[in-house]
Amino acid sequence: MAFQTTWYFSELSEKVVEFIERDLSEDSNISDTHWVGGFVWHYIDRANRENFLYDLSHLDGDSVKLKIYNEGDEESWNVDAKPSIDENIRKISFIVQLSDHNDYEGGNIQVLDETSNMYNVPRKRGTVSLFDSTAQYRMLKVTKGTRKSLVGWAVGKRWT
Repeated sequence: MAFQTTWYFSELSEKVVEFIERDLSEDSNISDTHWVGGFVWHYIDRANRENFLYDLSHLDGDSVKLKIYNEGDEESWNVDAKPSIDENIRKISFIVQLSDHNDYEGGNIQVLDETSNMYNVPRKRGTVSLFDSTAQYRMLKVTKGTRKSLVGWAVGKRWT
């Protein structure tokens, strides 16, 4: 049985996170040819082999995005898999937790599973969370501090 969500604890050090943040600003795109793209693709490939078994080809937009959420920011329920006329569609969404869980309050990512049970993804720095792009998810309001993450989507040919 495949799970809709899986995660790995990558143990990113604070120095690596600082290195990533130093050269990026909010909503920056990191090329999939950058080492960060390779780091993320490693976990996408692993999760796909161990769980999803989807036909994947590359990252949407050939990039990873840095997202910064400040106090008051939140995201309502949404789904990343959108109807598209393109040949490729989003199949796996990912979030890499850059902030230490003590750097902010609130801001939990909640996912609804296939039976409508809701759960939070881990907040530990370095956690790579991957979920089916058809899953509903949201981010609760950040009530204090700043939450930083890398986000993106693995795409593949349309379902047949």
